[in-house]
Amino acid sequence: MNAVFELCRAYGVSVRFAELGDWGKDQLRAEYDPAGPEIRIHIRLEADLVPLAIGHELYHHREAIGEVPVLGDRGAREAAADHYAAQLIEGST
Repeated sequence: MNAVFELCRAYGVSVRFAELGDWGKDQLRAEYDPAGPEIRIHIRLEADLVPLAIGHELYHHREAIGEVPVLGDRGAREAAADHYAAQLIEGST
């Protein structure tokens, strides 16, 4: 888990836990705010999912700073963010 926090620090992205509310049948695990830049992690998120959620939102930060292209299809963007997060976690174990 430390690797994702170190990567956040390197990018200048802060991470905090917050109540993100309910989103119907889907749980909002985390959200990225480019104004911070900041990643907010839902306080009810299971601890073992935190690194994946951070990695996912870091992908969106990379989009925001132009490091990776913003894909036109939202589903493709979310899949790419999930893939990036999984690779981060695999590489840090």
